[in-house]
Amino acid sequence: MKRVNSVYLNAFSCACAAGVTIEEIFETLLRGNSAITLQEGYVEGQSMPLGKIPSERDFFALLEENVALLLSKTPWLIPSETIVLVGSSVGGMCRAEKTFFGEGSLKGITVEELSIRAIADEVCQKFGFKSALSFSTACTSSSIALDFAYDLISRELYKTVVVIGADELSRSAVNGFDRLGIASHSPTRPFDVERNGINVAEGIAVLALSSSKTPECVEIMGCGVSSDAYNITHPHPQGEGAMAAMNQALEKAGLEASKIDYINAHGTGTVANDEIESVSIEKIFGSKPFVVSTKAVTGHTLGACGALEAAISAMSIVHNIIPPCVNLKTPVNTILSHPLEATKIEVNYVLSNAFGFGGGNASLVLGKVHAD
Repeated sequence: MKRVNSVYLNAFSCACAAGVTIEEIFETLLRGNSAITLQEGYVEGQSMPLGKIPSERDFFALLEENVALLLSKTPWLIPSETIVLVGSSVGGMCRAEKTFFGEGSLKGITVEELSIRAIADEVCQKFGFKSALSFSTACTSSSIALDFAYDLISRELYKTVVVIGADELSRSAVNGFDRLGIASHSPTRPFDVERNGINVAEGIAVLALSSSKTPECVEIMGCGVSSDAYNITHPHPQGEGAMAAMNQALEKAGLEASKIDYINAHGTGTVANDEIESVSIEKIFGSKPFVVSTKAVTGHTLGACGALEAAISAMSIVHNIIPPCVNLKTPVNTILSHPLEATKIEVNYVLSNAFGFGGGNASLVLGKVHAD
């Protein structure tokens, strides 16, 4: 089917380690203050640097608050006519973990409560959305949800879609990354030669997309997705999948690579990702766009990162400012332009990347919306 409508990102509500509102998150990013803190109780006998939301609220209660806030910002959005697309790698698993580690039993926990669809079920029941779909494709989960939302709106299947990226800090996830040897035991250093892994984090991002412009919206101009089919945990060594996703997003957006002002990189801080993402970006974009990983501040919010970083990218466009690369001392790639302090420029176009286990790649191009 052919694209008919433009797609706009109209509003968003977010929470992560860097703050409990998108304004607070963006200010923390601009100041270059890492929000990673040492946390007990996730890896036995160790304190781990993790990205925990600074709130005493239950994660699902905080999620509901963010959905309610988004709806208050978008009175034109009618839940009963709107589909919800959820991207998550953890879903409701943390509820089962809390019961198991607290009571030593999973008795009383249903499959529905711990499944990936638990988030979608909860928000549909609470807010009366028309229906929901859940995506769980590791770190690209909410990016794939955004890609699907783009298709639904651009092809006139829906006028409004809500995309949710949400992952709670899970003992299973933290231990899994630690056993794989890619969880850093110090603050992560994306794109640095001394990088040694990720800081696992939690995050919530609730985004409203529609076919209509609203004040301070940005346009989702194109999405690109690809699969390396190379290795379950390692990206293609020449970055073929990453480049395919970025090139596809540019093609759908109708933009030359030279038009991109800022790339919000996946930038996990792992040896493999940062090396290959750097090479892929250099091959397509050269040295022109600023390249930043915001994960040095927020941590890696796993399945939520695509939606969260789309909101961060939109803030850069609206406010014409790019956050700095934090904890970067010696870049792995000296061709790329990594700003070390917040940089004021006219930000017209941003490309945001998310890459994940299994060779999944997703790229999103966002653009400034000018007055008619």
